[in-house]
Amino acid sequence: MIVSNMSKDELMKDIMAHDFKLYDLQLYLNTHPSDENALCMYQNLVNDTDELKDEYEEKYGPLTACSAAGDCEWKWIKNPWPWDKGGN
Repeated sequence: MIVSNMSKDELMKDIMAHDFKLYDLQLYLNTHPSDENALCMYQNLVNDTDELKDEYEEKYGPLTACSAAGDCEWKWIKNPWPWDKGGN
């Protein structure tokens, strides 16, 4: 697991950068589905992104409504939202 000393904002920016890279690789893989190197890069990036999101949610709360599910309390509606200044 990635354990960082990044601030909340730095962690969120890193998550967004990883999500952008994933989307870009998805587009590439749509036209190059048998590129084994790209598939490997994609899977590694998925794993890294999941770890970053887990770290963020552990420290600051849910990033999405789906990640707020499962508890006895519906945490998603608590303010401030993750994208608000001072959010989660």
